[in-house]
Amino acid sequence: MLRRRTFLGTALGAVAASALPKAAFSHVITPSFKLFDTHAHFYTNDVDTYPMKASNSRYGPEIMVAKAMRFPQTPKEVFAFWDECGIAKGCGVQYNSTYQTDNRYLFDIAKQYPDRIIPVVITSPTAADGPALLEKYVRENRISGVRWTGGPDKDGNYIFLTDAAAPAWEMANKLGLVVVLMPIGGNMAPTMKKVGEFAAKYPNVNIVLDHIGFPKPEGGPNFGLTPEHRALVAHKNVYYKYTTLLIEQLHAAKVELAPFFEHMVKTFGANQMVWGSDVGNTPGSMFMWVQYALESAAGLPEAQQKAVFFETANRIFVPGGRGSKV
Repeated sequence: MLRRRTFLGTALGAVAASALPKAAFSHVITPSFKLFDTHAHFYTNDVDTYPMKASNSRYGPEIMVAKAMRFPQTPKEVFAFWDECGIAKGCGVQYNSTYQTDNRYLFDIAKQYPDRIIPVVITSPTAADGPALLEKYVRENRISGVRWTGGPDKDGNYIFLTDAAAPAWEMANKLGLVVVLMPIGGNMAPTMKKVGEFAAKYPNVNIVLDHIGFPKPEGGPNFGLTPEHRALVAHKNVYYKYTTLLIEQLHAAKVELAPFFEHMVKTFGANQMVWGSDVGNTPGSMFMWVQYALESAAGLPEAQQKAVFFETANRIFVPGGRGSKV
């Protein structure tokens, strides 16, 4: 019987529990290899040292602050989850819902645990001091990447995929950073086309698409991938993050996980895919969500599983960046 963590003592946990599939796991999956979690959010209820700057989220800023105060996600809590699931290390992804672009807490815990937490910051993609901040963060805090997210403007454009963000992209290219993109809402087809243009223009940036670029949660034959998604295969510096959020969406749409995931691996290649738990943001049993991810990959060769769940992420998320491409 699957061990289950206690759901968060909030309405979020109750909603998540009611939405889960009824089928239980017949056994606990324990891989022979360690995992790399590319999507872990850390935050503390020490608001005197690290004041919260809550922004909008899918649950609303008030709920996020209340959750952070009652259920902080410090290294103590996250490492307990990681240890239970065999996760060796992962990316500390700056949590916009609590700190926005104030990366200090992430820096402090990454410095304290350099072998386990690899920082991915949030900066403004168009701020005048943005490129200098990236350079400083590489030098002083050994970041591996930066995450840019947000919705489209009235014309359907995302600011981080426009010429206004070019200086920040150029600096990321110089430093050999990962740029994690999460375009929210809008039309994904032209957005993925734009991602391809930026991948060609900045070849020393490894672009990671959160949630695989939000394919529609539907069944085969393409499982929601647009032609523009599939065209990104030509760009070997574009990577695809398989996440708990996607698993939630697939469950809600009653799409089977294994066929979906196997199609993603067949389309993009295991060496272009990574996995992230979304711990700190996703409600419910984190152990269970990891089991769903592992179960969806169980039909693949172990070499491909290891690539998705450890090797690809370990290769591209390099503390301090990869430097200039010779």
